[in-house]
Amino acid sequence: MAERTYDVVALQVPIVYDIWGDHDPDGMIYALAADEDELRAIRREFPDPFPHPVEEPDRLPKPHPLVRPLVLRATVGDQVVVRFRNELPQRAGIHAQGVGYDVLDADGGKVGRNPDSAAAPDGGRRTYAWRCDTEGTFFFGDLADLRGAEHGSNAHGLFGALIVEPRGATWTDPVTGGPLESGLYADVHVPGRPSFREYAIFMHDETHNHNPVLPPHPRYHCDLPRPHTHSVAAGGERLAPDLFGDEDPGHGGHEDTGDDAHAASMMLMSYRTEPMGWRAFAYERMLADGQLDPVRDQVIGEEQHHSSWLFGDPATPVLRAYRGDHARIRLLHAGVKETHVFHLHLHQWRAIPGNDDSPLIDSISIGPQQGFTIETTAGSAQRAYGDAIFHCHLYPHFHSGMWGIWRIFDRLQDGSGHYPDGTPVAALRPLPGNPDRPQPPTAERPGFPAFIPAAFPQKSPRPPRTPHMPEGMGREPTGLERAAFVDDPQPGEAFTRVTPPGVTPPVRRYHLVVLEAPVTYFDGGDGHGDGDEDEGGEAGHGSRWYDPRGHLFALKEEIDEAGGVEEFRRQLAEGHRQVEPIAIRGRKGEVLEFTLTNALPVGCQEETAFDPVLPFQPECGLHVHLVKFDPLVADGASVGWNYLSGTTTTDQGAEDFARYNSWMYRWYCDEEFGVVFFHDHLLANERQRHGLFGSMIAEPEGAVWVDPHDHGREVRNGNQAVVRLPDGTAFREQVLGVADFVPLFERKDGRDDPVNPPEFPGRLEDHGAMAVGYRCEPLHERGDEPADWFSSDKHGDPGTPLLRGYPGEPVRLRLYQGSHEEQHSLMVHGMRWRAWRDDPPPSSRLRSSRAVPPSPLRDQQTLGISEAFSFHLDEHRGPGDYLWHFAASDDTWMGCWGLFRLHEEEQPDLPPLPGHRTGDPLPPFHAARARRYRVRARSREIHYSGRRSDPFGVEYRTDGQPDGEPLIIRCRAGEWVEIRLRNDLTVPLTPTPFDPPLPAKDDPASREISERVSLHAGGLVRYDVRDSDGAHIGHNPDGTVGPGDEIVYRWYADTPGAVLLQDRADLRTHRHRGLIGALIVEPAEVTPDRWTGARSLLRRPDGPPVHELVLLVQDGMRHYHDGDPDQPVRDLEDEPEDAGQKGLNYRSAHLVPSRPSLADPRPPTPLLECRKGDRIRLHLVFGTDKPRNHSFLVHGATWPMEEHLRQPRVGSVGALSPGSVRTLDLTAGGPGDYAYRTGVLRWALSEGVWGLIRVRD
Repeated sequence: MAERTYDVVALQVPIVYDIWGDHDPDGMIYALAADEDELRAIRREFPDPFPHPVEEPDRLPKPHPLVRPLVLRATVGDQVVVRFRNELPQRAGIHAQGVGYDVLDADGGKVGRNPDSAAAPDGGRRTYAWRCDTEGTFFFGDLADLRGAEHGSNAHGLFGALIVEPRGATWTDPVTGGPLESGLYADVHVPGRPSFREYAIFMHDETHNHNPVLPPHPRYHCDLPRPHTHSVAAGGERLAPDLFGDEDPGHGGHEDTGDDAHAASMMLMSYRTEPMGWRAFAYERMLADGQLDPVRDQVIGEEQHHSSWLFGDPATPVLRAYRGDHARIRLLHAGVKETHVFHLHLHQWRAIPGNDDSPLIDSISIGPQQGFTIETTAGSAQRAYGDAIFHCHLYPHFHSGMWGIWRIFDRLQDGSGHYPDGTPVAALRPLPGNPDRPQPPTAERPGFPAFIPAAFPQKSPRPPRTPHMPEGMGREPTGLERAAFVDDPQPGEAFTRVTPPGVTPPVRRYHLVVLEAPVTYFDGGDGHGDGDEDEGGEAGHGSRWYDPRGHLFALKEEIDEAGGVEEFRRQLAEGHRQVEPIAIRGRKGEVLEFTLTNALPVGCQEETAFDPVLPFQPECGLHVHLVKFDPLVADGASVGWNYLSGTTTTDQGAEDFARYNSWMYRWYCDEEFGVVFFHDHLLANERQRHGLFGSMIAEPEGAVWVDPHDHGREVRNGNQAVVRLPDGTAFREQVLGVADFVPLFERKDGRDDPVNPPEFPGRLEDHGAMAVGYRCEPLHERGDEPADWFSSDKHGDPGTPLLRGYPGEPVRLRLYQGSHEEQHSLMVHGMRWRAWRDDPPPSSRLRSSRAVPPSPLRDQQTLGISEAFSFHLDEHRGPGDYLWHFAASDDTWMGCWGLFRLHEEEQPDLPPLPGHRTGDPLPPFHAARARRYRVRARSREIHYSGRRSDPFGVEYRTDGQPDGEPLIIRCRAGEWVEIRLRNDLTVPLTPTPFDPPLPAKDDPASREISERVSLHAGGLVRYDVRDSDGAHIGHNPDGTVGPGDEIVYRWYADTPGAVLLQDRADLRTHRHRGLIGALIVEPAEVTPDRWTGARSLLRRPDGPPVHELVLLVQDGMRHYHDGDPDQPVRDLEDEPEDAGQKGLNYRSAHLVPSRPSLADPRPPTPLLECRKGDRIRLHLVFGTDKPRNHSFLVHGATWPMEEHLRQPRVGSVGALSPGSVRTLDLTAGGPGDYAYRTGVLRWALSEGVWGLIRVRD
């Protein structure tokens, strides 16, 4: 084993985040000791007092390239020795993930009974030894300070990464080609393989900012000449009143509180940020100084937020490559709270690095302290060039500065060139192994961006037309532009051919129109009028939820059929037409050619409860994910030195309107991607929450898609379809597009009231409604009894998407998130799917050609905005109503749920699919071989720790269940499980004003709490939804049970794994009060030593025993001091996603937030004891309530990234939300205490989500 030694020091160094004055004067960083002197000089020379960013901008310090997160590199098989010296005034250590080490002396802090392995302040030293057994990207941070607040060392920047390269790799400086000891960027060379560019990117949040002026927020007024704005800073200080005029600061604007502005500005990448607020401020200054043309350069802000033509390059990372370079992005989440969604324009990568069977993606959710490796090629398969933005897709985070640029050159950069703003272009060494070796620039072919006819500073220029575009569309190209064109460019491409060489695919054409129109999301409970509802059910509760300024894409042919745009709008406003997010289709191997026409309203748009004034209509673009396109002319965005590839209205002037009111985009669908997300990228923070998004479904080669109700009619646009394949088979298809921050108004009794409005228009914090397919069915509109909320017999079918079919028919469920900030969690009762969509279902006779087993079964999927998934529901299912829902209580409460109805008898309006299966989908029930449990639901005070309990607690109990634990039962694969549930609740159940509230129309003090209970099993077991679903769904019989009565459920367990059990009689209250549990399906040959309880020893005839630990994660609870109902434990955070307390298995190892420590040798949470080398199986089951995602890690341990694989291995898992289930297979290390814990320091760790694994010799 080779040894690699690093001398590392922890220092206090000011961190300058951008050029606008955002900074942390008390930053804390890890650095190589060799850089210590220079870093100390930065601290000595830092200005004190700090200059005022508005009054003294020339004195502001700039970000220093040496002040960066520390990245250490090693190769597989190395032992890394870190000689650490702590120069901070507090204890500090280095805790690394993904590597092997002795927890007794190298954990980087104090855990349980282990000695403290942190270093003393002011010069203390420690030596850490790490074994690098697996390639990957691994976070390290300070275990001595686990505070999640802004005073913690993490918030001050004390984190870094260890990147373990392939065996034998070396790395060099991308600029000089010389040796490189550390750095965010490297060229990595592996013997016998192509070299690759490597970029370490850290996403982090909740950081410390000491800017004396907060990022300004422009405020616009409809009664002022445009463009005109004013801004307000902290404490009401006016920013440059001579610049912004003499208007009253309160006119059309609102002051930002310091907390909100700090939070809004501090979303960072690798210690850098580029907030839109500061760029908007800079624009106003340039305009006032006469640097800009007030007509040509008219800008609101977001449409030019990412433009280098107007502002120069951002402070955030600008990665560099030549087209065709192999590349790896080492992505890390170094934040403490949010789950981010990383998206990179133009490029795609495999979900599992190096595994070509895993899905292709271009967005990924990443949780605190996770690391990922993204393997791709610069310019993607089409070898494009230009600027590709990467960003957090959560729009408030993007807006607040969490973005950067990957710059892909087509010409050699030797260090002699300059960007249009005069900034030198650093040299970039060509990579060995790239067949597209870059050539030097010439006068005729100067390369990107030198051929673009524009001058800095100005608004990003519009792209040129190409020969086959319609006459009058776009301007004529210059000679340099024409010389840069590909041969015979087709409409929607110019500088990059989007199709492979020598291939002429078929072309499918769509003409889209973007418009504004009223969109009804909830129509008073009228639901679906297909005649299938029980006419005796209650319906029509009298209110209407709608967006008067809905934004949507529509097919021009549909608008023409309606009689034009105004008639289309009128039909929507009067309820004669209902729309869904557009869903169009194309086949693998096709080119899709789009024309986008802009019909958005012009002029000033007045303020509403949600939206600030929009003084004029900015451009609108069409940005797409996954497929291949030319980023310079078809990105639908305005990034870096690229063109602005959007459409105009008359607000951009008569000439631009004439040439660019319509624009063309060309996409090549090179894979059967499933659902492909597209949206506007020029005013996305405003338009997308109003609904401006859609999907393109990439279908199999040769597929034909038809109307589910008329198989002879082709579907051009529709969220439902029947897709016929060349082999004569077919499947039903349903697209679900979920949205949040939706700005809805409730029309009732002649008045419009905003639904869950923000504190003031434009505020970035949580607000608005949630919806699926422009529809929602809020539960508070469906009566008082929670057990009946989902019943169609009681309330009619919901108005949300209703998928109908017959038993035995295959279904493709296409899922994506269209807006805006929250994470969501989809679950479907009684259904399951493979994590990788193309793997066969467990009941299939087909066998995969792959050398590895099929991917694990799932019945839940976490997703964030822009993520997209396709689920193949190919198993035979029986008739009945199946509930699909977004499982966080906030989502379901706001109406994100619906039905999947399988009819027993053929319906006249629904032709069946050819060749669908018939017969009983379940094996026969044999009473003699069933595993039976008698379960009681009872009221009991639940004690979560010594002084905290829930006096309103409810729990499931069965014989042999350990005291103080939730219900955890076991069976073997292949067994039937019979549950006899008795309702022994003490009724009536008491509401309390201190329960965490839900958004919109929820008063915890006056809630009706259901006296009925149920026991619902997740879809990983199979059952008849009509009698064993544990819920009251659609037209199914009631599966809940009243006080004193019993009900029987039967589940068939055919596949090993963990299954979430939970009550479905009152999702608003019962779950967070304790009615959760788990069923563990053991392999058929395994014998557990305990059939109930969180811990069991599993014995099998052909191998060593396995220690099993089941962790039921809880949140959204309300604990009380000493059980006193008048003394609730207060929330640490006031955001709705964080409301309530958290815990594990009815226990909480809560910490003091100001000094959290894992030193307790006997925390209240489950303790697993084992010996060195023992196998451990850890089941994570999320019976959680709130939408805030969790991440999870185990100190000193790794496990396969996917359960069916051996490699790659990871040390953390994230994007865990309500309903998530994961199984981690570990091997116990040497003796000592190993912490298992959340990675969310703010505030899941302080709330007690941690425990210990104790390993003995």
